[in-house]
Amino acid sequence: MRVSRQADYAIRVVLDLSLHPEARIKEIARRQRLSASYVGRISQRLAKTGILENKRGRLGCLGLACPPDQVTLMDVIEAVDGPVKVDRCLLAPAECGRERACPVYEVGQEVLLMATAKLSSVTFASLVNGQRAKQPTPDGPR
Repeated sequence: MRVSRQADYAIRVVLDLSLHPEARIKEIARRQRLSASYVGRISQRLAKTGILENKRGRLGCLGLACPPDQVTLMDVIEAVDGPVKVDRCLLAPAECGRERACPVYEVGQEVLLMATAKLSSVTFASLVNGQRAKQPTPDGPR
């Protein structure tokens, strides 16, 4: 399984908006060290799939279309990369023709199911809560 750089950046954008509920593209780009034009392209794609909403107006802000506890890593990855894949033999076993005799095929299927289950269970709220728990307090590390 491979997550593209674009999906990685999309995850960063959604995580940023989970921490900062409304933000301008330039602010997100600055915080995430990405180009504003790239954040703009990613945000358009995420808006088309219903993850972000473009809050037009005086500030032209972006925001999440639903609360961070309703958006998963899998949602964002699939919004950018399409369906999660492992290898062509798992997607189109007829191309290989060995799926019944191949011990790797069954393991690959299990790995794909475990990975997609995990990505589907991790919400951005849980990521934000985990990140906040790791941040040091003003008095020093926790």
